[in-house]
Amino acid sequence: MKTYGQFCSIARALDLLGERWTLLIVRELLCGSRRFGDLRRGIPRISRTMLSARLRELVDAGVVARDDGDEGPSYVLSRSGEELAGVVRELGTWGQRWLPRELPPEELDVDALVWDMRRRVDAGALPTAPVLTRLELTDARGRAAVRYLLLRRSEVSLCSVNPGFPEELVVRAPLRTLTAWWRGDLSLADARSAGMVVHGRREWVRAFPKWFERYAFAAVTPAASG
Repeated sequence: MKTYGQFCSIARALDLLGERWTLLIVRELLCGSRRFGDLRRGIPRISRTMLSARLRELVDAGVVARDDGDEGPSYVLSRSGEELAGVVRELGTWGQRWLPRELPPEELDVDALVWDMRRRVDAGALPTAPVLTRLELTDARGRAAVRYLLLRRSEVSLCSVNPGFPEELVVRAPLRTLTAWWRGDLSLADARSAGMVVHGRREWVRAFPKWFERYAFAAVTPAASG
């Protein structure tokens, strides 16, 4: 087994939690994901084999509990896993404060972005009628990706194709711009200046940014230079 071979509790914790993907799985469970497929949607670049292996390690360590129900297995954090909430929160705050805010291309991911948007919807702020939002995002090479958010007070769904509702809102933006707005790196006005456009009913266009709670660390300001 991989180990730092030290008595130090930091080293011993990192023997388990320091493996690649592990803390991201904990993050997804803290954010409410329970099913294997939902965990993959939150970490789209992890393979099924690797996710299975990491989940097994966390279950064996007592950090995660697995429930083999009638609808298939689900996963929840144990008491020890829930105590990692503070660790994950402080790590995210540090990264938002001290790491460069300009993201390299390899850290821009459509699926990770829209999945985070889906789970950060403020259902109480939505209109009473369902609203289907079409997201058209382009990367640095000009390649377009389309996703759909079906916004309902009872449930928010993320789809790769139109689920059969009228497209009430259309959001077009460079992937970098929408990601920067979501992370708090750009204001809404700056995002619009950088190419983000929202089309649809006027009142919904105005309300659209208020339907989301934004990225969990969006309010963390960067550290002062020097």
